[in-house]
Amino acid sequence: MTQLEAPEHAGSREQAQRVVEGLPSDLSGLVVVLDCSRLAISTPSFLDEVVKEVLVERRADALNLIDATERTREQIERSAQNRQVAGRVHVALRVA
Repeated sequence: MTQLEAPEHAGSREQAQRVVEGLPSDLSGLVVVLDCSRLAISTPSFLDEVVKEVLVERRADALNLIDATERTREQIERSAQNRQVAGRVHVALRVA
């Protein structure tokens, strides 16, 4: 398992690329966890870039979000659906 930290304000594809830049180019067989506990604001483009980089380009087995908001869940699931990797995204919602 590999864990990443989402920034407090996640607003661009470039920012997503910086979050994943330290990951190996091939994540086959691995689960990547994105900790969203600090995340206050995110854009669809940031989350789409994370999905693209982790699941499509680097071929991780799964992308698991922890401590995500409902809005973040909706955005990441839409991106995963559009990129045809929806079965590999799992979201644990933030407890109020």
